[in-house]
Amino acid sequence: MIRVIAIDDEPAALRRTDKLLRTFDGVEVCGLYDSPKKFLEYALTSPDAFELALIDMEMPGLHGLELARRLRDVRPEVRVVFATAYEEFAREAFDVEALDYLLKPMTEEQLARALSRCKKQVGIQAGAAAAPAVSVRSFGPFSVIATGEAPMRFRNSKSRELLAYLHERGGRPVGKARIVEELWPEGDPERAQVILHSTVYQLRKDLEAYGLADVVEHSKTAGGGYCLRWPFAIDDDAVEFDLACREFERSASLTPVLRAIRLYGDGYLAGSGYGWAAPRQAELEIKYSELLEATVDAYVRAGRYDLALAPLQKGVRLLPLEERLHAKMIALLLLSGREADAKRYFELVSDLLEEPDGDASNGLDFPRIRANPVSFF
Repeated sequence: MIRVIAIDDEPAALRRTDKLLRTFDGVEVCGLYDSPKKFLEYALTSPDAFELALIDMEMPGLHGLELARRLRDVRPEVRVVFATAYEEFAREAFDVEALDYLLKPMTEEQLARALSRCKKQVGIQAGAAAAPAVSVRSFGPFSVIATGEAPMRFRNSKSRELLAYLHERGGRPVGKARIVEELWPEGDPERAQVILHSTVYQLRKDLEAYGLADVVEHSKTAGGGYCLRWPFAIDDDAVEFDLACREFERSASLTPVLRAIRLYGDGYLAGSGYGWAAPRQAELEIKYSELLEATVDAYVRAGRYDLALAPLQKGVRLLPLEERLHAKMIALLLLSGREADAKRYFELVSDLLEEPDGDASNGLDFPRIRANPVSFF
C-alpha cells in the first residue's frame, strides 16, 4: 500500500488529484492540504507514516521547492513528486531529489508512472501479508488483544505476569528455578514450584479460552522450563519500538522517532510493579529520553519552537537533574522571545542543582546561553 498526501492551493486541482489517486489499487489517500504551512505542521508533528507527497510548485506563502526541502529535513524517507503547470522548475525539482515532475493537467498515465516508481523505491510488493490477528502490548499495562475483540482476560494477576515475563524473553526457554526466583522472590522455593505449576495451568486455560492454544510450551532444557511459541505473527509494540529506534539511527528521520514516542506512552509495563522488568524499563526510559531530545532538536532546526516545548518538558520531568536539558529549556525560551521566563527558569533550576557546598552548578551559565541559544541544539 502506498500512502499519499497531496498539497495544492487550488481546490479544484486538489479534488482532481484525489479523484485520480483513488482509481489506483494499492493507493491510500491519507491527506489533502490546500496550505503548505498546514502540511508542514502535519509532517512535523504527526507520527503517521506516508510514502509519497504530491506537491504543487506555485503556492502562496511557501514555494513547492522550499516545502520539499523542509520536508526532506524532517522526513527524508518520503518521496516527492511535483505537479505543476510550469516547466521551468524541472531542474530545481531534481535538485531536491524529486521522484518525478508531472505537468498539469496531470494524466492517469503520468500518475501511474510516478506511483510505480515510488513502489519500486520503497519495496512495496503486491499481495503483502495480512495484518497480524493478535496484538501484544507491553507499553502500559500488559495486554493481549485479538482483532475486533476485547482484551484477553486473566483469572489472576500472576497468570498475566507470567505471560508478560515469558513474552519479554522473546521465545527463549526459561528454567523453572529462574522463573520462581524472579516471580516469587520472597516465597518458599518448594511451595513456589507448586504455585508455578498451578499458574502455568491457569495461564494455558486463559489462553485457550481466548482461542490461543499451545502457546506456552514445556522445555526440557535447563532442568525443565517454559517458553512462548505464538502460533502466528503477532503485532508486538515492543518490537515496533525497537524497529523505529533502529530506523531513526539509519535515516535520522523524525517519522520513526514520533512513532516510537507514541508507542512508548506511559512506559514499559507501566504500573505493573514487576521487579524483573526493572532493567528493561530503565533501558527503554533512557532510549525514550534520547528520542524526546532528538524531536526537540529537529523542531528547533525547523524553527518550530512552539512544538519543541512539550517534548522538552517531558524530557526534563524524566531527568530532572540533567543540566544539559535545563540548558536547552533556557535556550528554547530565549529563542521563543521569552527572556523573562528564561531568567526565572534559570534561577529556579540553579537552586535545584546547587552543589552541597553552596556553589551554583557550573553547567548552567545564563549569559553564555543567551549569547548563542541555537548552539545548545
